[in-house]
Amino acid sequence: MFPNPQTHSASRPVHPERDAIMNGPQPSQPARLAAPPTPARPGNGLGVTALVLGVASLVAAVSFTLFPLGLLGGLVATALGGIAITRARTGGVARLRAAIAGTMCGVLALAVGVVFAVHIGMLVSHNTSAFTTFDSCIAKAGNRSAVVSCITHLANGIQP
Repeated sequence: MFPNPQTHSASRPVHPERDAIMNGPQPSQPARLAAPPTPARPGNGLGVTALVLGVASLVAAVSFTLFPLGLLGGLVATALGGIAITRARTGGVARLRAAIAGTMCGVLALAVGVVFAVHIGMLVSHNTSAFTTFDSCIAKAGNRSAVVSCITHLANGIQP
């Protein structure tokens, strides 16, 4: 069925390199398969998550406008960090430091957020009449200069 590679017919061109490769010695051992991948080291994804969330919440809590997100993120980071520390101590996972740092950043974010919330709450409660006057002034304002006047009265009426 297949022609003998040693004999060359006139219709088939001669390729000595190809014939040497095809007729050369074949490897005696089959090709080795790659070793199966080793299982991943057990990590502490919760610890790293707590760390990232704790740092982000701390940044948000320090910025005045995002402190509510800092409160929420700090609470979640503290909870995740506590769970990660418990798992790390019982299971011996290697990322205990990340869990501790994430918990600390979460607690700091909570503290900063609570301080801002208390101060803003006190500011609003002490200046209720100024905000009520501002609300009625804005409702009556008909043009831009009236709005600017309302804002100026509010700024002058707020007491720290």
